[in-house]
Amino acid sequence: MRNALRAVLPALAVLSLAACATITPAPAGPLKVGSGANVTLGRQWSDISLVMPGRHKKVRVLSIDGPLLNRLYLTDGLAPGDYLIKPLAKERPTPLVRADISATERMEFVTDSISAMDYQRVTLAKPRPAKLGEASGVRFDVSAQTAEGLEIKGVAAVAETGGKIYVILYLAPAEHYFAATLPEAEAVMASARVG
Repeated sequence: MRNALRAVLPALAVLSLAACATITPAPAGPLKVGSGANVTLGRQWSDISLVMPGRHKKVRVLSIDGPLLNRLYLTDGLAPGDYLIKPLAKERPTPLVRADISATERMEFVTDSISAMDYQRVTLAKPRPAKLGEASGVRFDVSAQTAEGLEIKGVAAVAETGGKIYVILYLAPAEHYFAATLPEAEAVMASARVG
């Protein structure tokens, strides 16, 4: 009984802390991501940033249906030494932005960050030119799996301007949720202004 109680207490503590965190609406219209980035939302999302563990303060996380069903990561300018997310496992290093990071390394930064979210078998496909506002960058598709084997699909856009990296990353289960909210995520990507 005592061992069972020890196993349950940390989970209860996490749940109680999560209950204290605020999930706020992100209404349709302009949304300031930080001091150097903004997007336009075509519909209301929920800002789940405060309940997402390990995210950098320059990262906002939005969802339509809940964090397990779809997530949209929006960053303000990440400078050298900044991260998208700290890994859930301490044994893994935190992917960090480096100075003079190449386009290929920017994509690897995003996929390594997805791995740090405890996803497995993270792969990227179809890299292609993209724009975030006036900043030239790259867009690519991603796929991954949860530890339980659920297939995850995603799309990311990453650009560098003024020595800072801007990332928009959309992740959702491949079954239903990815396709259902992909048009909303793509519209947000198309509306991004950075720098």
